[in-house]
Amino acid sequence: MTGPLAGFRIAEFGNLVAAPYAGMLLADLGAEVIKIEPPEGDLARRFGPFIGPESVLFLSCNRGKKSVVLDLASDDDKATCLRLLANVDALLHNMRLGVMERLGLGWETLRSENSGLVYCTISAFGASGPDAGRSGVDIVFQGESGMIGLNGYPDDPPQKTATTIADFLAGTNAALAISAALAGGSGGFIDVPLRDSLVAVQAGWNGLHFLNGDQPERLGTASPFLAPNQVFASSDGHFTLAITSDRHYAKLCDVLRLEVDYPSNAERMTHRTTVVEGLQGVFAGNTTEHWLGLLGEAGLPAGRLLTLPEVFAQPQVLHNEMIFTVDHPSAGRVKLTGSPIRWNGGATRSSLPPPLLGEHTRLVLQQLA
Repeated sequence: MTGPLAGFRIAEFGNLVAAPYAGMLLADLGAEVIKIEPPEGDLARRFGPFIGPESVLFLSCNRGKKSVVLDLASDDDKATCLRLLANVDALLHNMRLGVMERLGLGWETLRSENSGLVYCTISAFGASGPDAGRSGVDIVFQGESGMIGLNGYPDDPPQKTATTIADFLAGTNAALAISAALAGGSGGFIDVPLRDSLVAVQAGWNGLHFLNGDQPERLGTASPFLAPNQVFASSDGHFTLAITSDRHYAKLCDVLRLEVDYPSNAERMTHRTTVVEGLQGVFAGNTTEHWLGLLGEAGLPAGRLLTLPEVFAQPQVLHNEMIFTVDHPSAGRVKLTGSPIRWNGGATRSSLPPPLLGEHTRLVLQQLA
């Protein structure tokens, strides 16, 4: 393995998305990630659609790992697991509160045998506190973080984000925290609550609430801080435009041959409806490509609304290796999403394909002998 975490060994007890995604990020950064699975495997292995016998969801979040199957109801396998965990640098899991403790794999137990262990749990609402025992999944966290209440236009029904964003944010936070703890070198206990990960990422909107105690207005694609900054309709589709400074707005008006009616962002925010309606009347008169060409020449931030097939045909996306193909022993040639992290000018990702269930059990356990 290569990368900044090369030489570190991490045990992952992960199901579905959050912990597996964190483990994959750590593997991409060079760590040896051992995914410890029960005989039936990670729950994600059972969710379709499938490529051959392999789950698309599982393949998407588990590259770079070694799969070891252990039946922790067996005394022999439990003893083997404890021997393995005495020789890892970090442990990562997203089991429900109390499960790891009932298995004899809690933080207090393991650190007595491995004083330098970094122990990270991705919890639902927290490892302690009044909601610690509650279960939850992404849509629950989106609702109870306030995110669903901020999405969409004022008259829209409630809307969640398309992706299970709590899982991916918490997984990213966990990978960040584990990396920092490994750099510190002294071990410790980390808890990354899924709901808190969503609350934290809404920092700007939270600030609006702190300002006066009110609920921020739902604005659709518009920004609560800048205007104009949203999706506009052209004669044949839609595009995004983001004006982030008064200088940019003056340039926009010059390009469109308009009067600079509201030169400051504060004025534009006050008169947002008038500003947006005026621009929309202009943009409706020509095509998306026409406007993107004009705005791009002026150095103004604007872009297309792409479908996923269009995203993965973009030259820059391909240059950044955000799609790549691996040879999988049972699924064949499989396309996977690349890592957004580049290290020393190159893509940072593990070359190992997502593992078969128990594929590396013998290899890893032989190393304990």
